[in-house]
Amino acid sequence: MDKRNYKKENKQKYKYRWKSNKVSDRSDKRWKHTIYSISVLGDVGLSIGQVKVDEKLNEITAIPELLELLDITNAHITIDAIGTQEKITKKIVKKCGHYVFKVKENQRELQKDIRRYFDTINNLKAHKDIIWKEVSDKKNHGRIEKKNYYLSYDVNSIKDKKKWETIKGIAYVRVQRTIREETSITDNYYIIDYKIEIDKLEIDKLEEVIRDHWNIECGLHWRLDVILDEDHSRNRVGNSINNLAIIRKIVFNLASLDTSFGTKKMPLQRKLTRYMLDFKNIEMLIFEVIPSIS
Repeated sequence: MDKRNYKKENKQKYKYRWKSNKVSDRSDKRWKHTIYSISVLGDVGLSIGQVKVDEKLNEITAIPELLELLDITNAHITIDAIGTQEKITKKIVKKCGHYVFKVKENQRELQKDIRRYFDTINNLKAHKDIIWKEVSDKKNHGRIEKKNYYLSYDVNSIKDKKKWETIKGIAYVRVQRTIREETSITDNYYIIDYKIEIDKLEIDKLEEVIRDHWNIECGLHWRLDVILDEDHSRNRVGNSINNLAIIRKIVFNLASLDTSFGTKKMPLQRKLTRYMLDFKNIEMLIFEVIPSIS
């Protein structure tokens, strides 16, 4: 029996999202050190862990190690395409989590199998085995974006079923962007490990998980890179890379949780400026905001 369930009361409030960032040591014009971090997004974005990837530990082996440290029960995991590995999918399912993984060229045969399935169907929106949804959005500067989501639980097109035994569904997302009368189309393919009975709810969940994956780039890593200047960090001695990366995330987490300024939407940079200009704001953060969280 699958220990994972989909009852509303048992669902995690937060969803885990994985993304990597490279820091420091640019003396030979190459990135030598990578800090892998996994972040949890809810009402606020919080970083909850990281593993340093170096010469002895590659990214694919680092991901299961970090997953081992986390309670991912009923959490939805998304990782950059490098994480689309059978070992990682099995690890997530074993720990009672769920995944939505993008399939790219690093898994060429799997990508071909999924593409072939959707390409052989003449009318995706009318097919009995496909759930679909269309989302249109008008962005800034005249950019129009239209996304079509197609989800199927027919996984018979996957040839290597033993290797990908945890896959329960496949998805195809076509993104059409129009900027100043120029249109581009991008096709993306995904694998998922779970299925529920309410079709409309499931396609909405798929859209939400795919969309929220990129909130890490905007919500956490952009702020670490630009506001906390992680991209320009030059520290490279001993454990300084890892230690300072942790400190930045602690600062990010605490500032994100601080609502003492009267608004939840105050930008991180403005909060940091207020801490710097008035020590009373730091005192309030340490002695009032943090205790109230626990």
